[in-house]
Formats: sequence, C-alpha cells, structure tokens
Amino acid sequence: MNKLKIKFHKIDNFSSFLFILIPFGLITGPFIPDFFVVVISLLFLYKVLSSKYYDIFKIRFILFFYIFYFLIILSSFLSEYALYSLKTSIPYLRFGLFSLSTYLLFLNNKKIVKYLTYVFLIILVALCIDSLVEFIFNKNIFGWKKVDSNFRITSFFGEDEVLGSYIARFFPFIISLIFFSKQEFKLKINNLQIFFVIVVSFLITFISGERTSLVLIVISIFLMLVSCKDLRKIISISMLIIIFLSSTLILYKPKLKERFYDQIISQMNLNNSNERIKVFSKEYEGHYIIAYRMFKEKPLLGHGVKSFRKYCSKPENYLYERACTTHPHNIYMQLLSETGIFSFFIILFCFIFSGASILRLAFKNFNSKNLLIQSKILLYIFFFVNLFPLIPSGNLFNNWISVIYFMPVGFLIYMNNYKIK
Repeated sequence: MNKLKIKFHKIDNFSSFLFILIPFGLITGPFIPDFFVVVISLLFLYKVLSSKYYDIFKIRFILFFYIFYFLIILSSFLSEYALYSLKTSIPYLRFGLFSLSTYLLFLNNKKIVKYLTYVFLIILVALCIDSLVEFIFNKNIFGWKKVDSNFRITSFFGEDEVLGSYIARFFPFIISLIFFSKQEFKLKINNLQIFFVIVVSFLITFISGERTSLVLIVISIFLMLVSCKDLRKIISISMLIIIFLSSTLILYKPKLKERFYDQIISQMNLNNSNERIKVFSKEYEGHYIIAYRMFKEKPLLGHGVKSFRKYCSKPENYLYERACTTHPHNIYMQLLSETGIFSFFIILFCFIFSGASILRLAFKNFNSKNLLIQSKILLYIFFFVNLFPLIPSGNLFNNWISVIYFMPVGFLIYMNNYKIK
C-alpha cells in the first residue's frame, strides 16, 4: 500500500507540473497543451482505477458533462459525416477527465494555485514587453514580423491572431488565482500590482486589434467592478489610466482607430443612411444563415460535430462568397447546427447558471472583503464571459479553445467544495 501511495504521489507531482506548464504550452499552439491534457487524463484514469476511487465520477459537474458528451457522440454517430465527426467527438471525453483530474490535484495540493499564479504573472509580463515592442517597431523581440494590412499584434503567437483572446479569456481566472493565493498563502501582491495586471491585460488586448476580445475584457472589468469589493477602487483608478493610455496609443497608431471604430461603422452601415443597419458583418451573417438552415433541417441532434464546413461546401448549400468557413463563429449557432437543441440548452444553462451565481454571491456578499468569496465570483465571471452568446467566438470543439474552457473547471469544483471561513 505504501508503494502505491508513493507511486500516486509521483503521478500527482508529474501531473501538477504538466498542468502548470499548460499556459506556456497554449502560446505554442494547440498540440502541446492538448498533449498535456491527454497525459494528465490518462494518469488520472490509472490512479482512479488502481485505487478504485469511483466516487469521483459522481460529482455534479461530470454528470452534466456525461449528458453533453452522450449528445455529441449520438449526433456524430447519426451524422452524414459520421466518421469525420466521431474523430472529434469521441476524444472529447479527455476534457471531462482533465477537469476531474485537476480537481484532485487541487484537493491534494492547493499550492498548485500559487505556482499557477506565478506562471500567469510571468507570461503577462513577457507578453506585455513583447507586444509593446511589436507595436512600436512592427516586429517582436525575436525579430519576427507579421505581414498584416489589418493591424493585428500577435506577439509570441506568430501567425495565430489569438493574443487578445488568450489574455481576455484568462483575465478573470488570473485575478481569481491572485485572490486565492493572497488569502491562503499570504502571497505578497499588493493593490498596485493588481492594478498593473488589470491595466496591462486591457492594453495588450487593445493593441492586439481583436474586437471580440476587447468586448470580453470590458464585460469582465464591469462585472468585477460591481461584484468584487476589493476591486472597485482599483478598477475605478485603472479605467482612468486605461482611457488615457488608449487615447495616447490611438494618436500614436491611427490604425487602431481604423480597426476599432472606422471598420465597425463601415460594417454596420452606420455611415450610409440609405442602407439597413447591420449587427454583424456580411461574413458572419452568412455563417449564421447557414447554421440556422442546418438547425431547421435537423433541430434535435444537428448534423454532427464539425459538420458545418462539410455542409456549407456543398454546391447546393452555397450562399455567397466567404459565407462558408470551418465553423459558424458563434458557439451557440455551432451547437444548434452541429449538435442540436439539447446540447445548446446545456451550454446555455451553464451560461445562465454562471450569471445567476455571480448575482447571488455578489448580493449576498456585497460589502464582504473575503478574498475567497471574491475568488469564487471571479471564476463564475470567467465562465460567464467565455460562454457569452452575443459575440463571435472560436470553434467550440477546437482543442486550443477547449483547453482554455476546461482549465479552470477543476478549480471551480474545488472552490465549491472548499470551506470558506
């Protein structure tokens, strides 16, 4: 038995090491972080089967995941493109296992939170320096230059235009980790340093030129302002600095104004009184029209995971140029078209539950300075923002974005079972 405990201890240490490296891995692309997820999940399965700790599979979260997983498997199996869809839907199980494995890691050694906090802070500083270098000199610190007429800063992400998405999506999670670490490990991070995290996160997102990511981080900051007592004063001051610095950056690089203002005005036809106002660009409008067609044809289970690209590429489904792409660029339209109404409602429920949890915790603890409660609120803000339905988004079944979605799940399960004093 002692040998088994020693083996489990080594497994936990190795899994924790891989988990902490995931934020670095995400900068390199989808392969490395997804590989880490697979290894962590397999080690978790080995540990559970060896110890016969099957109660872990009864956690409430995993029951929702079972239903969602069953639906996407069934949808793929019945799809016209069954083999193609099943290649994505069957391995999707790894993300449920990954969430449970990280929950156990936090349960066995909560110091992982502190190490993960350090990792994100290091990454934030590195991305800040490199992004500013690229913004000023049009090439990053390694001399890499992105040829882009539409002004998008990508830093270490190279050709992948996801710098803003990476920062904006992880932003509430990073603050949540900081609050937990301050409370539990007396981590020496003062208000000035939290101010730095907020301002830098916003500015990196801003100069990345990613409009959707900017909306996400603005929503996050607003929700933090109204729901977290310890952030209200910091955010109020941060916003004044952010407005000043953003204005200065626009004066320095007028292309930022073109990206965030002129292009939006043009796409929405706001400069043409004779044309109807458009909420989405013609491209996105085309994606949503095709996705809705797919939903109407198969409303219950959809056409199968990743079927959008197959469906819209057929000549009989042609709408217009650039309306067809790899996915509908909105997770809810993707769910409706590819996996049907039931899976759509599961994810919508997660979004609504996150919003309701923010309201419940914020009203109940409006003047509370308990950092653990605020850490929990920030986790729900992460899920609320990442599942926000009214903006364009990446492919739900893309392994890069899935790693981001599922990385904080284990911490949320842990926090929901953590005794907050």
